Amino acid sequence: MTSEWRLINLGEIEWIDTQAIYHALALVQDQNDTPNTLLINWPNKPFVCVGLHQIIDNSIEKEYIRSQNLPVVRRGCGGGSVFLDSNQVFYQIICRKEEYNSDLSTFYEFFLRPVVETYRYFNVPAEYSPINDIVAQEKKISGNGAVTYGNSRILVGNFIFNFPSKEMSKILKVPDEKFRDKIAKSLEERMGSFSYFLENPPSKEEVIHRFIELFQEKLDVNLEIGTLLKNEKEKIVELRNLYKQNEWLNYVEHEKKSMIQQKIMGGTYFTFSERKFQGGLVQLFIQFENNTIFDLVISGDFTISPPLILSELQNHLIGQEVENTVLIEKIKLFFRDKEVDLPGISVEELVELMIDTYKKIKQ
Repeated sequence: MTSEWRLINLGEIEWIDTQAIYHALALVQDQNDTPNTLLINWPNKPFVCVGLHQIIDNSIEKEYIRSQNLPVVRRGCGGGSVFLDSNQVFYQIICRKEEYNSDLSTFYEFFLRPVVETYRYFNVPAEYSPINDIVAQEKKISGNGAVTYGNSRILVGNFIFNFPSKEMSKILKVPDEKFRDKIAKSLEERMGSFSYFLENPPSKEEVIHRFIELFQEKLDVNLEIGTLLKNEKEKIVELRNLYKQNEWLNYVEHEKKSMIQQKIMGGTYFTFSERKFQGGLVQLFIQFENNTIFDLVISGDFTISPPLILSELQNHLIGQEVENTVLIEKIKLFFRDKEVDLPGISVEELVELMIDTYKKIKQ
């Protein structure tokens, strides 16, 4: 049976609203019977966007960004830091979880079908690459994120018309400036766009028109042109104001700032460790006392639902023995009880990182 959806094609909008709008619609849908919606927009100026679970100081070059007068916002879903501009068109999907209640990996694959087919229509050899990418000839041509807010689910992503590799290389944090050129070269090798693959790339209007047709065809939905509701507009204003506050911008660091900054003291072992998994980069700031977890911060560019569950998980693990079986059982029970979905990262992999971190400081 064909589902009825709302289409809101806003075109160019205020940069901060490109992130506030889908977050707002999901929060409203969680509490109200608002329609499933496809949003389309792009920003009126360039900006830097960091993932929900990232630590700012570990992720972006704040001094360079300030020198360029680039605004920075923390979005309401996971993933990494990105430079966003009007050479991209954002598609943002907000839908009721009860209607699309698969795990996030399957959710990605389902809703990215019309994106893949849109690229293919314009002769870009696109393929879905688990968990949340679209690639062409091994070059990433679309980055995507998904998250669940209560009874509402979000998927956000982009059509890239021209990838800003130089700008991206300058805003990303590097351990040493000598790596900057390597990052730029790596981005040029790994990233693609309509302009890269096509001598005469399509216009935004052409891509949007075909995407809307394929969205309906591939997902069996009917899109009706609609507008934002009063309560949705009010929530956008609320989130726009929240996003401008330092407390939100430094959301991950806020509660544990002193822990992240402190040095090893006395008999308490503190360390930083990170590892790249299929589902993204996980970074641990962790303190051990004897053979237990004394304090913990988990950050990175991964995706997790519910989106604000990490603080609760961290508190849940404090005081736990650093032992493989104990931690696996503890986290699995927590994930089951809280209906946590961490695509591309298993509980066993997460625990292995914790154990390896503990062994490293005990050597």
